[in-house]
Amino acid sequence: MPTFKIIRRTLRKPLETFSFRIGTLLIPLFPRILMIAIYHIAGTVTYYVAKRERTIGLANLNAVFGSSKTPAEKKHILIQSLISFTRTMGDIFWFSLFTQTRTKKYQQFVPEDGPYFEKRAHIIITAHAGNWELIGLESGLRGIDVASVAAVTKNRGVDIQLNTLREKTGMTIIPREGATRTLISRFRNKGKAAFVLDQNTAEKDGGIWVNFLGMPTPVSSAPAHLSYRTGTDIIFAFSQPVKGGCYEAHTGPVITPPSFDKQADQKEIVKQLTQQIMDVISTQIRNHPETWLWSYKHWKQIKPGTDPALYPDYT
Repeated sequence: MPTFKIIRRTLRKPLETFSFRIGTLLIPLFPRILMIAIYHIAGTVTYYVAKRERTIGLANLNAVFGSSKTPAEKKHILIQSLISFTRTMGDIFWFSLFTQTRTKKYQQFVPEDGPYFEKRAHIIITAHAGNWELIGLESGLRGIDVASVAAVTKNRGVDIQLNTLREKTGMTIIPREGATRTLISRFRNKGKAAFVLDQNTAEKDGGIWVNFLGMPTPVSSAPAHLSYRTGTDIIFAFSQPVKGGCYEAHTGPVITPPSFDKQADQKEIVKQLTQQIMDVISTQIRNHPETWLWSYKHWKQIKPGTDPALYPDYT
């Protein structure tokens, strides 16, 4: 291996950790109005200079919307999507200072009552749409017992810092691997657990094939399986950017699983529940396409026997 590659690999994680720390120290010092302008500029510039992200995003938009949207409409959606994602990532840092004051000012649940706020077990489902990170911060401030099931990032230093920010208001981070026992115990104690469920999960990792935005897609069956086995309702939460640098978080609808039956076809029930979950996520994305993360390879696998033309051209 060439020397420069060894040096790059050796320095990469320390530099990432250092950059994350600098971001935590500096970004919160900027006023909100300036941050919103920076997010807008950075997201727009990304569209024009990041060829890979632009290509993936347009491929996804073409696969989902086909000719129902014009090239100009798809371009607008993708630019807004990149701005939204930049804003979400930047706000991880910005809300790390004066967290309670800023969260109360810039994030609001609409409405502010309903099943989500009841002291009872829920499996919360969200997606990479709007600011999914901020839902947990405000939930913690409201005294809602929420844990987020998250994959451990490859950079341990960044992972520790990121989870520290996520847990500032009381939310708990549970590593995805080996989470089942912890979650079952949490549900018995009327706690809630959140999943971000719009990414490919290979069959060997527990993924099952369901329809997602018109394409057969392998997604995690864990939330549906837990819901069915424990009798825990599934509820949705999506946080959308609105004017003034603010967000509105909307919760619902609620999916109640059928009563557990050892004699029933459990695999089919879990598949049906997973399909219901993905249908709600698909509706959210179609209604607010400008806030979803289009510049990610959401479709990495083609279901055997399916026409490849259904999928983005990178699949």
